[in-house]
Amino acid sequence: MTPAALAASDAWGAGWQYLQQGYFWEAHELFEPVWIALPPNSRQRAFVQGAIQIANAALKARMGRPRAVLRLCDIARGHLEAAGRTGARAMGADPDTLPERAERLRAAANLSPGGDAE
Repeated sequence: MTPAALAASDAWGAGWQYLQQGYFWEAHELFEPVWIALPPNSRQRAFVQGAIQIANAALKARMGRPRAVLRLCDIARGHLEAAGRTGARAMGADPDTLPERAERLRAAANLSPGGDAE
């Protein structure tokens, strides 16, 4: 499939819905085959990697693992920076959605008990 076809796929669309509705494991599972199918070293692939890590960070937040949240948000930030706004737009997503979510997760992890201990 082309990147455009993957962006329009049921897997990508359902993954976004799951992410928005708090089904983080399910979102990750749907994002992964999209990521695998995208061209290596592409901006789209970097963006999807960022989405996978945000879903994982949100799951770890729910599990009360603030250090994992911080680590995963940092990983996600690197992928999203590599993707730039172009990668997000190519996947049909608002380019600010995931970085904003990462910052909210990061802020919440820093406020939780033990969140400031590295």
